[in-house]
Amino acid sequence: MRWWFRVILLIGATLCWAFVAMNGFAFSDAVEPESNSFLFWGVVGAVVASPLWVPAAIPSRHPSALMACRWLSAFFLLFPTLMFGSIVVSQVNRELSGLGASARGLTQGAVLTVTCLVCLVILLWPERDEQ
Repeated sequence: MRWWFRVILLIGATLCWAFVAMNGFAFSDAVEPESNSFLFWGVVGAVVASPLWVPAAIPSRHPSALMACRWLSAFFLLFPTLMFGSIVVSQVNRELSGLGASARGLTQGAVLTVTCLVCLVILLWPERDEQ
């Protein structure tokens, strides 16, 4: 895998992790202020972002493991893509119905959906023998 593919996957993983961890922690803090749930939401964010960072961590000297991991990660990346895409659809529906969309929610959902789609293309990009 090209080095810049790995960099893009790691940037996408960081974005997904931060979104899930920060929003989960904000929700937990609003519901139960005395809880210290940042570690929990950090782990949940790492699990959600794992289809992005795990293939970036596997070295190219193991091509069969890397290829299998890329295909599995592409499949599992569909779930966060659908989750972030549903945020965009929800915000667009709110705007069309006259309730008013949240600019922050629409922006976050759009950026994360595009990030997941770009990373999905990278994971499914055919590898050529580089010399």
